Amino acid sequence: MKKTLTITILVIVAGLTTFLIISTVGKMHKSNIAKEKIKTLPSFSFKKLNDTIFNSNQIKEGPVLILFFHPECEHCQYQITSLFKKWVEPPDLQVLLVSNADKSEIRSFIKKNEFLDHPGLIVLVDDADKFSDYFGTAQVPATFIYNKNLKLVKYFQGEVRPETILKYLKQDD
Repeated sequence: MKKTLTITILVIVAGLTTFLIISTVGKMHKSNIAKEKIKTLPSFSFKKLNDTIFNSNQIKEGPVLILFFHPECEHCQYQITSLFKKWVEPPDLQVLLVSNADKSEIRSFIKKNEFLDHPGLIVLVDDADKFSDYFGTAQVPATFIYNKNLKLVKYFQGEVRPETILKYLKQDD
């Protein structure tokens, strides 16, 4: 009886260890695929607030700043409002604000922050929760900076100081 119990415990421990190893390797592989995918601007498609479709094919060259946010996220609010208060916009910069929040929440956030209304800004709705499929993360805020050739300059997960974003936007490589 004691021998059977010992063998059963060893089999369970071996099974759990194997599961954890396979799971970890799978997550690492998925992470590596996502990192490769975002090295150049990935193909994506989201809706604008007016329900028209906006996709990556409409971006011929950069620079492009993509901010994945949620209107209720305090870190997102700080990052976006601070960034636009210090804004020294390169003339050809496209800024994509992407959120998976309800359109009414996004509209309210945009209306509250009137300074967000400028020509290079496009607000997009991820109503199908595809952002993580395209960019490998669903954490907010997430910031992606692409250069004029649509190559990734820098990716930030979490809140970033506006000065840091502006520094990377000025890089030309």
